[in-house]
Amino acid sequence: MKIFIKIAHYTIVDQMRAKSFYLLLAMSMGFLFLMRGCYSADYVIGGQQVDGTGYVSRVIFQIIVLGMLLMVSLISMRIFTRDQNDGSVQMFLSRPVRRWEYVLGRIFGTWLLSSGFMLLLHLTILFIVWSHTGNLNLGYIGASIVCSANLLFMTTAVCLFSLFLPDFISALFALGLLCTGFVSDGGYRLFSSEIMATIVPSAAGSSPAVWRIFYPKLFMVQAYADTLISQNQFVNIGPVHPLINVLCFIFILISLTLFIYNKKSI
Repeated sequence: MKIFIKIAHYTIVDQMRAKSFYLLLAMSMGFLFLMRGCYSADYVIGGQQVDGTGYVSRVIFQIIVLGMLLMVSLISMRIFTRDQNDGSVQMFLSRPVRRWEYVLGRIFGTWLLSSGFMLLLHLTILFIVWSHTGNLNLGYIGASIVCSANLLFMTTAVCLFSLFLPDFISALFALGLLCTGFVSDGGYRLFSSEIMATIVPSAAGSSPAVWRIFYPKLFMVQAYADTLISQNQFVNIGPVHPLINVLCFIFILISLTLFIYNKKSI
């Protein structure tokens, strides 16, 4: 366990050496502050006036998560191939390091770095909302922690696919899983809404397909995170909570990654 933590720490430090990391973080936080004027505007959704500060902050919150899912996919796709090409993996495994420690250290180090990056951006939103409303909504922190499960899923999925697919193709496959879930669950929630029930009554009463219930609930995790901010009631699809669903898939992906990597020749 000590070696696993060291490799995770090395992974974080290695990624943070790039000046582009700090530049991207500064640009992202600066962009959020430049948009702070949008928080005071009035918006009408579905013929009803909504709180601009709460609505805009929740939309930007989700945009940040989507951006981080893309970023972590691009980072993860070259973890193992880069180590293979520059000889880092030989350096690690020539020491008393087990393969599972190396794999998990790389995966969790990348996940912790991306989750910390995302949390900083979400904290920026929290303080902007606080400055506008005077209300310190700690739901943003809880929602960010919940959404970090999606980052771990994407990190693990890309790393698994990169063991037998080219780097960019592995990222595309993982993003394909993400988009399929978003279209499926997002579409089902849309057709189950009150607005669509009046337009297409037959669609509102239909039950979800079996594959939708067991498919990775990445969209529903973000929907659940949104309820932590808005304090609205969470409506789930299927009997299993989306966090449990995603965590089970993460366990399966990590197990497959370890199994395949143990069989892989270095």
